[in-house]
Amino acid sequence: MTDTRALAGHLRLHPGRRDGPAISGGRPDWLARLASGRDADTMPTLLGALFSLCADAHRDCARAALRAARGQHESAAEAAVAAQALRLGTAREHLLRLGHELPRRLGTNADAGAAWLRASPPWRDDLDPIARLAALPAWLQQHLLGMSPADWLRRHEAAPDEAVAGWAREQAGRRELDPGSPVHTLAALAPLARALATPGPAALRPGTTDWAALARAMDADAGFCRLPHRPGDAAPDGVPDTGPWCREADAPAQAAQAGASAWSRLGARLVELVRLAGPDGARRLQRGALALGPGDGLAWCEMARGLLLHRVRLETDGRRVAAWQVLAPTEWNAHPRGTLAQALAALPDTGPRSEAARLLALAFDPCVDVEVMADA
Repeated sequence: MTDTRALAGHLRLHPGRRDGPAISGGRPDWLARLASGRDADTMPTLLGALFSLCADAHRDCARAALRAARGQHESAAEAAVAAQALRLGTAREHLLRLGHELPRRLGTNADAGAAWLRASPPWRDDLDPIARLAALPAWLQQHLLGMSPADWLRRHEAAPDEAVAGWAREQAGRRELDPGSPVHTLAALAPLARALATPGPAALRPGTTDWAALARAMDADAGFCRLPHRPGDAAPDGVPDTGPWCREADAPAQAAQAGASAWSRLGARLVELVRLAGPDGARRLQRGALALGPGDGLAWCEMARGLLLHRVRLETDGRRVAAWQVLAPTEWNAHPRGTLAQALAALPDTGPRSEAARLLALAFDPCVDVEVMADA
């Protein structure tokens, strides 16, 4: 394994494994060594560079945690700018998954998708953030949806379980379809993805998270951020997952997770992209911060892959880092006792297990390299 790969982390998926964890590997805890003693003001930029796949969200979350540790409050103007950046960054990430990651991970030609992606307003460097968001609805209508975002959402809300698959089938037959559109890929994935059940425990949502209890769990267990669990779970067999599907359900109800599938999780990214482009897009993603004590702050935000959390403790001078912890969505979603692991273990001995495992990985979207081990 190269030094870069070792630093970034690596997951191995073992489809059908029942005599051990169906997910092995992970991300090393290099942050504890890297952060200690550093100038705290340099950390947001550094963490954005290190967690480059979701850099904007990590920078914002790090800044918010640092402010909380110093007892500082975010102004209304700062909050508005941060919320806009989070909205735009999340839209960019969803487009990246659809236009680039789907074809890349499935081994298809990604060149057309890359051109489609570069032309999308959130990825255009010649536009300022306000103009990028303003141009997104019309671009989605012309280059992806084939109808207005409002009409598309009405269809989805009328039949949440069927609308995205039906739309993909319809659009795949259009002769004027944009060559880089992910519609053909989505339509091809739908049958298998809908058959891959991914039931899980109550979803991880900001409104149902006890932040102080989570901080205490992080204090009590040095390995908590690598293998998290919901505080209070004595035997954490059911580790919650996090992602846009949780926000789409908009509730932690067990019923919302009981009927989940790889398809509902993949489709939730598209649904959220359309919602972010709409008039209520600015209120779609939650973010917040909490001062836990002098020099001790925690911040969180909902981003493309799920719920992100940063925790910082400062030295007594308020300038140097005593400890910095990051709890990213991947550590929930790729937990060896989590929903993805259970879905992998449940794959039958017959059928396309490797293909199904890759599709499950796409649905949960870990931010590290994934390797599907050979079928046993």
